[in-house]
Amino acid sequence: MITQTSTYARAIVLMVTVALSGLTCPAVSFAQDIGGGASVLIASADVEAKLGKGIFSTPQNRTHAPKHIEKKTIARSTVRAAHTRGTADSGKQGTDSAKQGSDSSKQGTDSGKQGSDSGKETGRVDDTGLGAKPLGDAAKRVLTAEEYNKRGDSYFDAGQYEKAVDEYKQALRQRANYPDAQLNLGEAYFNLERYDEAIAAEKQALQLKPDWAEAYRDLGNAYLKTDRQADAFDALKRAVSLDSKDEEARNSLSIVYYDQGVAAYNAGKYDDAIASYKEAINLKPDYAEAYNNLGDAYRRLDKIADAADAYKQAVRIKPDFVDAYCALSWMYDKLGRYPESVEAYRRVIQFRPDDAEANNNLGYALGKSKRFSEAIPPLKRAIELKPNYAEAYNNLGWAYNNLGNYTSALEPLQRSIQLKPDMPEGHFNIGITYSHLMKKDEALAEFKQAVQLKPDWPAAHNNLGYAYGNLGRWKEAIPEHKQAIQLKSDYAGAHYNLGFAYLMSGEKKAATEEYKILQTMNPHNADVLYMQIYHKPPPKN
Repeated sequence: MITQTSTYARAIVLMVTVALSGLTCPAVSFAQDIGGGASVLIASADVEAKLGKGIFSTPQNRTHAPKHIEKKTIARSTVRAAHTRGTADSGKQGTDSAKQGSDSSKQGTDSGKQGSDSGKETGRVDDTGLGAKPLGDAAKRVLTAEEYNKRGDSYFDAGQYEKAVDEYKQALRQRANYPDAQLNLGEAYFNLERYDEAIAAEKQALQLKPDWAEAYRDLGNAYLKTDRQADAFDALKRAVSLDSKDEEARNSLSIVYYDQGVAAYNAGKYDDAIASYKEAINLKPDYAEAYNNLGDAYRRLDKIADAADAYKQAVRIKPDFVDAYCALSWMYDKLGRYPESVEAYRRVIQFRPDDAEANNNLGYALGKSKRFSEAIPPLKRAIELKPNYAEAYNNLGWAYNNLGNYTSALEPLQRSIQLKPDMPEGHFNIGITYSHLMKKDEALAEFKQAVQLKPDWPAAHNNLGYAYGNLGRWKEAIPEHKQAIQLKSDYAGAHYNLGFAYLMSGEKKAATEEYKILQTMNPHNADVLYMQIYHKPPPKN
């Protein structure tokens, strides 16, 4: 005779072990939630993912922010050998001129002497003054366009951009079709934040020297500063096509693609955002922020594995990127990669030791890795940091349940549902605790509450059926197990429980049908149910 005090074996809650040796009929146990033979107490992973309750909090869907070009000043293109300034030759020419001037002086002296002699003969006197000052004297010589440009370079490199502008303008007065001076003038204007004038100068440089990568790059940067994204895109794309190795042009173009990704993401066009962020990364492979945003876009499309890969790249490039670590941990949770999630959250806590959510989530990931003893300290730490943290109390009770310490589990679970009465996981877990503490009426009330809060939760219906059965209310247990199966047709634990409830209600034929279903779904559960029905081991195949 089976008494109503018999308890169910659990798999998500507690897996029963039935001794089949010796062909004896075991003491009856009633499977509460057998699911794949796992001997671990959990609040259903499915409901956690759907509700995002406490366990792993879903990453916040923040609006992406555009990236503005960060450069306040740019380096002079001539430093990167943009234009010919004749520096060495000019110096040589100056030396030659001085030498010639010295020779002329000498010649002037001789000429003076000769003139004196000639004067005597012809009466002419040399009054050119060549003997007093050599030819090419700097005080009277007019500077060339190249020399004005060189003086502008010196002022530019000294950070005296106003003076540089004046010198470059002088160079252009000397030679209007001087593209190098136009380029340098535009760069000086850029550093003076006179972007419209910079744009005009760079355009003029391109008229004089088409297909000039550096001029297109500087033009694109100036357009970025005036928020003319489309114009910047065209100019920078041209610059990169002309010189694919220009890192400054590539970085600036990556910003444009990044901003295109931001606009698409914020408009909910996640596929377009992905394409733009990929272009930004292609141009700038170490672009951590672009990888992070790429992960966000994949996540919004529920492409979890791709999102995880993107976040992983973000933290590889930028090891202190805490938000990316948080998102990566959540992706690992969704993928069931809990050991990796543990390590990611440990990294978060290194940077944010007082982050209550990170400590809670670390504890949860440890629990999901079946490292329940290790889960206790971070969960307690989360509660210490945030005393009203209902999810952390729930997870602490969940961990104690899995350690078989139901007395310790009771208080945090009571606190959890006190703080958040509408959290189904809290009611589910305390229902487990009450079941083990033989508080059957309390367990029934908690499972009822879990079902009311989450009607599509198979585990809650199955455990509610278990609670009814524990009180001998088999007719009420049957519809709950049926509902669990309707929600999850391959739910072996619910099929076993339904078969046992049928048996206890005197419906042996219906119980046998459940046994037949279990033969292919879960042979072990089928054997246990057969022994309950027929009081003998199942026939050997």
